Amino acid sequence: LSDKQLIDKYLAEDDEAFEILYSRYKKAVYAYLNKLIPGQTTLVDDLFQQAWMKVIKNLPKYRDNQTFLAWVIRIARNLSIDHFRKESRKQAMSLDGIEADVPDFDLPSKGVMSGELGEAIKKAVNTLPADQKEVFVLRQENIPFKEIAVIQETTLNTTLGRMHYAVNKLRGLLKEWA
Repeated sequence: LSDKQLIDKYLAEDDEAFEILYSRYKKAVYAYLNKLIPGQTTLVDDLFQQAWMKVIKNLPKYRDNQTFLAWVIRIARNLSIDHFRKESRKQAMSLDGIEADVPDFDLPSKGVMSGELGEAIKKAVNTLPADQKEVFVLRQENIPFKEIAVIQETTLNTTLGRMHYAVNKLRGLLKEWA
């Protein structure tokens, strides 16, 4: 069954349909959050749970104009942004204006990314601006550019431009490995 069919079945009170949707996408959503916030398992777990609760609450509002995965990732992304905004405000108030650290993305663990080259790639990716880094990470998860544009709430051309700049910068930083 398609995602839309499963959503319709769930909305008609078939809980098993949601279980199928959840099992299809739970790993991808968790991996995204884990890359967005590396080393903070408790926070990732909390945001993951909040994201799925929000998905359930907003499922009647889902429109089939983007993939279900992109929709769920956008929810997870917005929750994490909200979390860091709140933390930043708390941190700023408690430390007289010192801003909270927002963690960097981590390189996806696709293929063999070990050794010196893997470390060089990780370091290079972590030097990218956050918006370029996010496009790069989402593309590593095989999310289409059109859906990345929706997730980032920007145009397709902006998303493609961000990837172009990211790739050019990575080429420059990694030219000794070519």
